[in-house]
Amino acid sequence: MRACNSITIMIITVCCMIVSCSKPINTIETSTLTKEDNTLCPNGVKATLKNLTGLDGCSWVLVLENGKKLEPTNLKKFDNIKLEDGKEVFVQYETKPLAASICMVGTIVEIICISEK
Repeated sequence: MRACNSITIMIITVCCMIVSCSKPINTIETSTLTKEDNTLCPNGVKATLKNLTGLDGCSWVLVLENGKKLEPTNLKKFDNIKLEDGKEVFVQYETKPLAASICMVGTIVEIICISEK
């Protein structure tokens, strides 16, 4: 019986390791920039900056065209964008499914690149 429990624990551990090392499903790949590109984020999706600092634990969020909200973890890292409510931008991001948020209005993401529309 102990051998069966040990094998079960090992199988569960290996499965957890495999799952935790896999790439998130909703990842948008980065691309390389060429000299002809005049934007900093050529393959980005359209989004609008929204200031939610009035809500507990919230800051800036990105609202996609389909209404989905993104909570970026590293928006302040990008000094090429002046943060203005309602500003339209292009953004590439990677979802962070294991991250938690106090704001809880959208999907938590890490921005790969962002540029003004």
